[in-house]
Amino acid sequence: MTFARDPLSVRFDGRAAAFVRRAYERKGEWVTDFVPPPGPRARAWMALHGIFRPYERDRWGEIRWIRAYKRSVYHLVNYHGGVRGLRAEVNAGAGSAGWHAPVRVEWQTGIRAERPEWTAARWAVRIRLHPAGAETSRIGLRNAVRAGDNWMSRDGHPTFRATNAAERDQA
Repeated sequence: MTFARDPLSVRFDGRAAAFVRRAYERKGEWVTDFVPPPGPRARAWMALHGIFRPYERDRWGEIRWIRAYKRSVYHLVNYHGGVRGLRAEVNAGAGSAGWHAPVRVEWQTGIRAERPEWTAARWAVRIRLHPAGAETSRIGLRNAVRAGDNWMSRDGHPTFRATNAAERDQA
């Protein structure tokens, strides 16, 4: 079976690319974005693609709308992340087992925020980029185990937290 990206995450690629570029400019510092809820055009597009519950939560508590944005960010970094920024070329090995970008993304979803100029509250999300390597991986695993949030077991197999293609495609 050929891998197909979640169509909702593809829809976020332009916004995700701008977000990731800002993270590259800040070199390891947190960069924040505020994600608006889906408007009428986005809801119509989702309905056309069989996605009827954008606020449905996955087993980790993330709503589908934000999870799609997150998948877009990680996909762009995995496939096009370079040392200094996003590249036009696809990274060697991208999409196969393992991580092939020279940076790692750290993601946090915050609360919904409001501002007078917005028509609706938006989700605060932030990312920062870390250099790839064994030390970064060890720190990530140590933090995940401490928080009870590890996606991979020590022997390299996915835990119950890892997602699969069937879950990504659920409407």
